Amino acid sequence: MQNNIKHEKYDVNLFFVLFLFAVASCLYIYNAQEMAQYETNFVIRQAVFFIVAFAIAFVVLHFDFEYYTYLSWFLYGFGLTLLLFLAVAPASIAPPSKGAVRWFEFPVIGSFQPSELMKIFVILVLSNLINKHNLQYSHSLSNDLKLLAKMAAVIIPPVLLLVNQPDMGMVMMTLSIFIALVIVSGVSYKIITVLIGGPILGAAGFIFAFFRFPGFVEQYIFSNLSPYQVRRFYGWLNPFEFVDEGYQTAQALTLIGTGRMFGSDADVYLPEAHTDFIFAIIGHTHGFAGAAFVITLYFLLLYMIIMTAIRSHNPFGTYICAGIAGMLAFQVFQNIGMNIGLLPVTGFTLPLLSYGGSSLVTTMLAIGLVMSVRYHRETFMFSTSDQSGKQKKARF
Repeated sequence: MQNNIKHEKYDVNLFFVLFLFAVASCLYIYNAQEMAQYETNFVIRQAVFFIVAFAIAFVVLHFDFEYYTYLSWFLYGFGLTLLLFLAVAPASIAPPSKGAVRWFEFPVIGSFQPSELMKIFVILVLSNLINKHNLQYSHSLSNDLKLLAKMAAVIIPPVLLLVNQPDMGMVMMTLSIFIALVIVSGVSYKIITVLIGGPILGAAGFIFAFFRFPGFVEQYIFSNLSPYQVRRFYGWLNPFEFVDEGYQTAQALTLIGTGRMFGSDADVYLPEAHTDFIFAIIGHTHGFAGAAFVITLYFLLLYMIIMTAIRSHNPFGTYICAGIAGMLAFQVFQNIGMNIGLLPVTGFTLPLLSYGGSSLVTTMLAIGLVMSVRYHRETFMFSTSDQSGKQKKARF
């Protein structure tokens, strides 16, 4: 006889954490508006974006994630088409901004960044590819390298298109998704060590060369970058000396510093305070306590996503959750890092807190996929026997 045991399909705790993010987002965007640099009421818009985003996530969670094994390549092709069209679109619908073309501008809908959707499609395709490869091949060095080659072939087309825009932030995001999925794919730890250690050593070598051999960096590295990207590097590594290039970083550090433990009402001007530099507003408004609370919320969110991945009995669902966790973790680390001067300014928004419809809807779409993995999960608890004596698993 099979007992009727059911698991809680809706993660109430996750919904509550997302509600706290919504409240915090509107609160700190309101505080950013108090700096008297905006005429638009971004709080109302952000509240509407959250309502739409929650609705999208709720719809997505009821759609069985296993169907994405059939849809992933179609979505991937659709995303590449959008990026290709962005590259050739007229300035009337894809206006350049700061030397880059990254958004479509529509009269009623507003701005839309196709690379935001593309990162979700890349996660789905890579997860599908890893799942099928591991079902077909056992793990060996040759098979692991074959898997890496397949994964590289998937990310190369969008990376090339993103470099052409140029959008190095999204290139870094795509690579972070790639590395996160390689880590959980089961490949040899030696390969993982090279993939993680290589970029770390490269970044450390660049920073060392920047301060010790500036002429070499100017001639062989910066000469291959756009003037806008070069200014970003100078503003990152020495923001208080290169005042023009590092103005935003210097102002963000000043705002966070004035916040102290519980916040301050000191008047400091900061451009883009409601988007890329919302964390500086958090540190300024509620000090270290507010910043620590927000970081704790992100730890809880990532913990819930990782636990959903671990408890999923479908490897495809596990890979989806791992890719989304890697994507969000990198974006949070990058945004907070550039706010405190640890990393260069790349234009990343802070997920679920920064103002922006494309970013918010995409993030909630990704979380909706995680919820779908939980909602459609089948957990096996014990075995029962039917009348023929055959064993079968009871599930809830």
